[in-house]
Amino acid sequence: VSRWEVRPEDGFRLDLDALERLVRPGTRLIVINSPHNPTGAILDADGLRRVYALAESVGARVLSDEAYRWLSHEDGPEPVPPMRDLGPLGISVGTFSKPFGLPGLRIGWIAAPADLVAACWGARDYVSLSPGKLNDALALLALRHRGPIQARNRQIIAENTAAAAAWFAENADLVAWRPPTAGLLTMLAYAPDMPSLPLANRLAEEASVMLAPGSTFGLEGYLRIGIGQEPAIFRQGLERAASFLRQVAAEVPTRAGWRAGIDAGAAVR
Repeated sequence: VSRWEVRPEDGFRLDLDALERLVRPGTRLIVINSPHNPTGAILDADGLRRVYALAESVGARVLSDEAYRWLSHEDGPEPVPPMRDLGPLGISVGTFSKPFGLPGLRIGWIAAPADLVAACWGARDYVSLSPGKLNDALALLALRHRGPIQARNRQIIAENTAAAAAWFAENADLVAWRPPTAGLLTMLAYAPDMPSLPLANRLAEEASVMLAPGSTFGLEGYLRIGIGQEPAIFRQGLERAASFLRQVAAEVPTRAGWRAGIDAGAAVR
């Protein structure tokens, strides 16, 4: 397995040249995730087609994790087509957990060639057999009303993005970010010289704010922040996080070059 890394020094972008260097004649599957968890990086339509062409050149399939695909922003780019639409080697998977806010249903979908879908059904029979009938009914109801749900999502995203932008500007000596243009997630760079895991643990324990440590994703010096929470709760979380981080900043020195990945992203854009 070769890992296609999204790196701070590249401005948290999906580097297609780097992917091309990883693809070999024996490559059988390329797995992508856009909008990307945890960085918020995205592929545009041309980038998606290039990934498909790379797979086609060696006879590989492309599995596209599209969990955040329907979470578009008012001023963001147009959603790209699902990978499955690009050809027989494309596989798209999605979920009700993210774009519909229904993680408790444990329901998702796959769009793929019939033989692969049949194999997945066969594997499902040996694992959980089928979802609950009520889960199915609620998922179908949400799908039929996806228009109003998506409109509500866009309103929450817009309100929280504005609140976060103001918070980051107010605390620019302490934190920095590159706001996502699609999806809900991005990385928060912080100034205090403390590893992300103990920092995230203390943040949860002392301020009741949950931000995933960057070390979980191989991105030390960052915390993952999401903008999908109810706006009132989100604003309260930001206030608590700022107070906590200022307390930590008084305890430890400032980490050298802590803004480098965010500044690199601004230069790329």
